[in-house]
Amino acid sequence: MDIKKSIEDHLIKIEKKFNSNKIQGVDIINITQSKQLNLFIMKNLYDLWAINFKKNKIKYFNYDSTEVINATENMMNTLSNNISIEHNDFKILFEKAFQNLMQLAEKPKEFIKRDLIISKWHDAETLKKRSKYFKYYNELFIILINKMKENNEISLKSSELINYVDDITIDIDESLINEVCNLIDCTKEELVTSSERTYSDYSSFSLDKKEVDNLMLQACSKKSFEEAALFILEYLKTNHDNKLSIEDIRKLLYDLKENLSLSS
Repeated sequence: MDIKKSIEDHLIKIEKKFNSNKIQGVDIINITQSKQLNLFIMKNLYDLWAINFKKNKIKYFNYDSTEVINATENMMNTLSNNISIEHNDFKILFEKAFQNLMQLAEKPKEFIKRDLIISKWHDAETLKKRSKYFKYYNELFIILINKMKENNEISLKSSELINYVDDITIDIDESLINEVCNLIDCTKEELVTSSERTYSDYSSFSLDKKEVDNLMLQACSKKSFEEAALFILEYLKTNHDNKLSIEDIRKLLYDLKENLSLSS
């Protein structure tokens, strides 16, 4: 199973189809046979816009006012109808979306939790909007929305929301597996044989696998190793009362470094 070659083959077909013309938003919706892949390209475009918008906020303005929120929504809707991408830039978006598709097929729960971590907070509306980018596992977002309503929660930190995801059974979607196998011309066995990431044993200081998984998930969403390491140290100080040896901390930071290298 040669993922790199499969990506290159699809990009060659796309480049031939559009020749020297830029790729428009209306093209992306049906740019490959995989609807989920096409949706992930759109999702990643939206995430880039949202990150850039947040990064360029100026402290003198109230971005939480209803008027500004509505204007921002209108601007995003307008931009989504005016997408125009050069082929070299599209390659980067395509490769990332392709990898996202593989991750969703192989490890849906891990991918969805990592996707939710992108935003610090979620409410029913943000989850509903997020669900539109998922052809598969769309029902999971409905479960999360209903869970928040049951608990009378207007909004929830993503770090707390992923605990809800942990409690939901998520099975491998056979239709998605078939879609990916057809896309990259491989068998189901080839697709699902990727090894699980493993961590050190932290049971000696009350860290089970789920806690480690979620801790690493949040740490790996940080911008640098230094920021991620600081996040872990602060978490341990708050939740485990500094009852850790130097060796315990070293094991955690080693796992962090390994995970960051796998994610890059």
